[in-house]
Amino acid sequence: MLACLIFAFLQSCTTPEKTYVSVVFDVEDYISPVADSVDEIPKWLAETMTEVGVTGTFFVIGEKARSLEERGRWDVINAMAHHDIGSHTNLGSIHPTVTEILESADWDQGVQAMLENESVGFEELERIFRVPVNTLARHGGSYGPQLVYALGQMGKGYVYSPVQLPGKHAVWFCNTLNFHGDYGSFDDVYYRDDLFNPVFDSLKKNFLTDIEGMDMISFFACHPTKVRAEQFWDFNFYEGANPGRDELKPPALRPAESMVTARKNFKKLMQFLKDQESIEVTTISDLMERFSYQPDYIKKRDLLRIAKKTGSTGQVVYDDFYSPSELFAALTQSLQEYGESGKIPGKLQRQAPLGPMVMPPEIPGVSSVSLDQVLELAALALDTISNRGYLPSNLMVGGGSIGTGSLMHLFSTAYIDITLKKQRDTYEVISFDSYPKENEEAIISEVEGYKHWIVHRTDLDMSHLVEMTRMQLWTLKPAHENR
Repeated sequence: MLACLIFAFLQSCTTPEKTYVSVVFDVEDYISPVADSVDEIPKWLAETMTEVGVTGTFFVIGEKARSLEERGRWDVINAMAHHDIGSHTNLGSIHPTVTEILESADWDQGVQAMLENESVGFEELERIFRVPVNTLARHGGSYGPQLVYALGQMGKGYVYSPVQLPGKHAVWFCNTLNFHGDYGSFDDVYYRDDLFNPVFDSLKKNFLTDIEGMDMISFFACHPTKVRAEQFWDFNFYEGANPGRDELKPPALRPAESMVTARKNFKKLMQFLKDQESIEVTTISDLMERFSYQPDYIKKRDLLRIAKKTGSTGQVVYDDFYSPSELFAALTQSLQEYGESGKIPGKLQRQAPLGPMVMPPEIPGVSSVSLDQVLELAALALDTISNRGYLPSNLMVGGGSIGTGSLMHLFSTAYIDITLKKQRDTYEVISFDSYPKENEEAIISEVEGYKHWIVHRTDLDMSHLVEMTRMQLWTLKPAHENR
């Protein structure tokens, strides 16, 4: 028995963790007529995967699903339903897009619009495919933090998210499980060996090195329409165009006979993925379950450790298991309970408020406050969290305001002193970041880039969505597998 335990221990120490790989497809084209046989492609993609013995996730635009139903293509629907089905937004490239709806909407307006629009898509997909639909994947530049939060409210996850942390593609953001990024570029090469082989050879050489150390990747196998079509179907909607159904033009197609080569090459790719021992091919829905762990409580020792880190680094910090907003809430609750009972609680139920709704000021309007004022501010902050569900952007005291970041530092300092029984009569209030900055540049750069999605209006203004994304970085933290 002891030998078996030692062997298991050594094996766990020497066997590297596998990267989860989800093979994903964006199924979109409802423009091409039946005679063009574009509908056949997701069917044989699904059938080939079933034949090889791997599974994947098909993200389907609501309009595409309804088109398949109208055409009576239950063979296509059933083939895909053997795998995982996700939403690719309800209306895809039809204007206004998700981003255009959210361009100037406030938080509540945006969330309500997303709940109404995208719940229809989920309901239709589940009715047509007769399977649970657990995720939505970003379509082109369609994004907004209100969409991400609305998905969490519906119990869904968000895929191709712009949000990530170093080494972590699975994260919590806006209280929703997010999966960042994608890997692969095969849209335009399956149909010809001279195009496919160099890309495939490069993949075989670099793939495992490229994904080493990653928690998960979305392996983007293709847009099924682009396996056959020479152009994207939604060129009809470029730069804000919104033609009627009878004005839509189908994309130009590659030769029909080239689909035999395409299917052969796709099978090669799937067999390659199946043969890799250092990865685990799974679905996005499976990852939703695997990465759903959330701690129920925040313990005193963890809160003290993170409070010390906040003070020593001079910035809002991330923790492995708690978002900055959760830590802010825990500090306010601890200080409020101390103010009432004279004791710091040993552990607290985890609360997960959103970030502020207005950009907090970095420079405080007061330079110092008394300990009693710190406790009053904590009670006020907790009241905002409890009644509104988000962090205060600032609080007034002594004729001046203190922004969220400065409050975080102030509460951390007071919490440390009280826990160590070294509380002071007065506390300095310092300038502090308005929101957490880790990986901000990469996240915001991607969000800003959605303006240039060719479907969008050329005058689209991303500034409001960028600012709201920054404020919701308070909710960002790594996702972890269930224990």
